[in-house]
Amino acid sequence: MKGAIFAIAFFIIAISCRQHSTVQQQLQAALKHRLQRIDTTANLDSVHIIWNIPATQKLGTIIDDTFYLREYARIKSQLAAAAKNNEKDSVEFYQYEINYMEKEIDSISKAIAKADTTRLFGRLIGCSYFVSANNKTRTDTAFIFVDSTMTIRSTEFVDSALHRTVLALR
Repeated sequence: MKGAIFAIAFFIIAISCRQHSTVQQQLQAALKHRLQRIDTTANLDSVHIIWNIPATQKLGTIIDDTFYLREYARIKSQLAAAAKNNEKDSVEFYQYEINYMEKEIDSISKAIAKADTTRLFGRLIGCSYFVSANNKTRTDTAFIFVDSTMTIRSTEFVDSALHRTVLALR
């Protein structure tokens, strides 16, 4: 009986002493996996964390506001092009989108001041990485959001960055 208790206690201690991989190691593994799905001939040489900041509600709201403003500018340019080409249906659609977005941007901008800065949602990480393929090497950067469980979110941004890098190596 004492032997079984000792064995269980030893097993629990051994498991709890296991070293967790670092954020950089986790990013390296995740980026390597995603890169292989994009191009099996490409190799991820290294990943370097440039910055790593806490992601709070306030930061998330600021990022939302930035995306909305970028999309707003894009739609305004599409509206101008549609008006120039006298595309009446497109003009009506883009104007509707702009009217909707102006209300949303105003609402999000006001929400920034009220946003919580204490509750941590995860981390926003800026990293550089080196990819080699076809006897060429290219360095690039990506912004990666990891939630509080260290799960990479918004993976389409990571895939887009890796795809851009692979295209540059062809």
